[in-house]
Amino acid sequence: MGILERARVEWFAAAFGLVVGTTMVFVPYEFGASIFQLIYPYVRPLGSLFLVGSATMLAAMLYPTWPPFVGWLGRALFLGAVAFYWWGATVLPRGITGFVLYPLLAGLLLLERTRRFQERGLLSVLIACVALSFGGLMVLIPSSFIRMSLLAFGPFVRLLGGAFLATGALLAVGLWRRHGRACRIALGGLGILFLNMTLALGSRGSWAGMGVYAVLALSCVLLLGMRELPVLSGVRWRLFRGMALASVLPILGLGAVTSYVAQRALEVELRGKAQQAVVAEKAWLEQTASLARALLGAQSRDPAFIAAARTGNLEVLRERVELLEFDSGLFDATWLLDSAGETLVPSVKLNRRTGNFAEREYFQQTLKGGDQVSLSKPFLSRAGVPFVVFTAPVELGDGRRLVLVGGLSLKRLGLQPTLASRSYHVELFDRRDGTLLRETDRGDVLMRAPVLDFIGEEALAAPEGMREAFGASGRRLLVAHAQVEGTPWTVVVTAGLREAFAPVTRMGGWVVAIAALAGAISLLLSQWVGRDVAVRLESLRDGFAVLGTPSAEQRVQARGDDEVAQLASGFNEMAARIDRTQKELREAIAIRDQFLSMASHELRTPLTPLKATLELLIRQVESSAGMTPERQRASLERLTRQVDRLTRLIGDMLDVSRLQSGRFTLTVAPMDLVALAREVVERIQVTRPERQGLLSLEVPDAPLVGRWDEQRLDQLLTNLVENALRYSPPGMPVAVRVREEEGQVRVDVEDRGIGIPAESLSQLFTPFFRARNAAEHYAGGLGLGLAICREIVERHGGRIEARSEGPGQGTCFTVWLPRSAVAEAV
Repeated sequence: MGILERARVEWFAAAFGLVVGTTMVFVPYEFGASIFQLIYPYVRPLGSLFLVGSATMLAAMLYPTWPPFVGWLGRALFLGAVAFYWWGATVLPRGITGFVLYPLLAGLLLLERTRRFQERGLLSVLIACVALSFGGLMVLIPSSFIRMSLLAFGPFVRLLGGAFLATGALLAVGLWRRHGRACRIALGGLGILFLNMTLALGSRGSWAGMGVYAVLALSCVLLLGMRELPVLSGVRWRLFRGMALASVLPILGLGAVTSYVAQRALEVELRGKAQQAVVAEKAWLEQTASLARALLGAQSRDPAFIAAARTGNLEVLRERVELLEFDSGLFDATWLLDSAGETLVPSVKLNRRTGNFAEREYFQQTLKGGDQVSLSKPFLSRAGVPFVVFTAPVELGDGRRLVLVGGLSLKRLGLQPTLASRSYHVELFDRRDGTLLRETDRGDVLMRAPVLDFIGEEALAAPEGMREAFGASGRRLLVAHAQVEGTPWTVVVTAGLREAFAPVTRMGGWVVAIAALAGAISLLLSQWVGRDVAVRLESLRDGFAVLGTPSAEQRVQARGDDEVAQLASGFNEMAARIDRTQKELREAIAIRDQFLSMASHELRTPLTPLKATLELLIRQVESSAGMTPERQRASLERLTRQVDRLTRLIGDMLDVSRLQSGRFTLTVAPMDLVALAREVVERIQVTRPERQGLLSLEVPDAPLVGRWDEQRLDQLLTNLVENALRYSPPGMPVAVRVREEEGQVRVDVEDRGIGIPAESLSQLFTPFFRARNAAEHYAGGLGLGLAICREIVERHGGRIEARSEGPGQGTCFTVWLPRSAVAEAV
């Protein structure tokens, strides 16, 4: 009795919602029966509501630690969908089974959430109530259940109802007396009975009903075969629910989107073809009517024909009338009537039948009308042939008038091949009385058009249109219609949506089958994978325990190629990244220490002579020993050089700080780069008299004016020239060249100094980097100058590069600058 008391209605409701929602979303056109007329426009949204509500309930049951409102949200969405479906597809259409089933389902689903039944399921109670209700109804009104039985006759349905009553009562008593064997016998019988209903509804194409009773049958089988509910915990269960959700829901979601897109595309194509068929039929009929009017009108106004009629020359009249009848290829019969309705020239094709046709509507219409060609209502001729005729008056003068008649046989009209596909049904009717002129399935004529029985005349009053409607048999149809211009005719093309969407229905069935198969496979895989996963998870746990410790054994073995193996590989990669991060951190600390050492050394270097010079000046002042002006100037110059050096060092560090904090700015204005280059070279020559004659400058005669930041370019040129001098042996020249090249300005600073190793060129402009030979040939500095130079050039929109053939081969720095830079803060 354990599983019978614990099986919950919520599980059945989730399965029922998934089945019905999937059917509505994947095959909405299967709900084209008349019973679904009220809900049909909302089938897809309703199915989506079923799916979302059921999936939310299912997720809340699979993950019980989630907040309670998730489950209540799922139940609210599900019950909302059930209420709408129950009212629109059961109560209003007066359905019997749904009227009982859905209130029971909703009531027991809510009752399970009460405090008394929180630990007890009511699924067995639901099955017993449904069986007893259905059994009683089948016995009382078997006619309402004939379509739910494989043997569709009344006595068998009553017998089926008796079986439902017996098994339902046995299940109810077994639950009351807690007799497990009786309950299992009853569940076995009910499973067979619900399976009978499932197969019967499936054979009749009722997908919705088939899904409901299939879930009931499956519930009976599961309750019969299982003794206890599985324990929903552990790695295997977690793997199963994750794999099931990850495999089934995406397939259903993707399949639903694919099905919807395919349905929309097919619907557009179907509507387009229906519209094309209507247009083609309309064009053919308009051409036929126009040609008939033109032929009759031309003959009735022909002077020779009128002259023959005035003189009573029947030979000429007969020749002309027969010419219309046989040579036009349009009329099935033509004849000529006098003003009293007597036949002057009979139709050869109607066996020259004569008589008085004054009572005919077409004759009276022509006599009362003007001189236009008229089109009659369809009628049955005296020869028993259905006809529609065009009539044209022949004016003889003196108030005399003949009537020229050209008839179209509706039988021949019905035999004309339709321009629409064979899957389309074409009707042509007269709007004046709704009489059918043409019908492609049975060839019926002279009766009320069948389309008017399920679509009112007012719906077809527009010149053209398209709509969906339920046919006389309750099938959903696509109806396209158009009025034939110049006639009182309307052509209607209909197509059954269920037949048209059969390929999409099959595709949806395959998607659902694949999703179910994926769920079953995930169940099997979770049992097999769970055993192996637990072992490997333990090894991961041990790996995490030693992660970050100095021990070198921080790797776990990645066996296989599944998700756990990927997790193990990811752990190993993470451990490797941690090792690399720790190594980079140690390197960063070493660079920091090196920078602090270099900075302190560079700052102390100018401070030492600065302090010594100041102490010398103080001693001289205290000793009252006079100093010559030359010695004073030399002392002050030494002080100035050291202060400049301090200023430059601090400026470089401030510039790097601005770069890293995003506060490096440009202030651009028009300036002459030639003048700036001369100024920088002259200034350096003045401050380095020992290099007089070794620093050369090549500039064009004309100014090179552009929009640049003059202060930053001064800093750029000064750094490059000072570097060239610093790393060049005494007596070696340094060349500075400025010229215009391809719309840009090019600046070269070339020396014949110590050069740069090839492996150091790529990192030369990195902050704090110094080439190996530069460090050996110590010339001071923090390794910031070239990094600042690159930043200045790139902020101007230019580029800088260094070339060197190797150590001892000299170096050439080249800068390209656009003629205009945009000021920006970076």
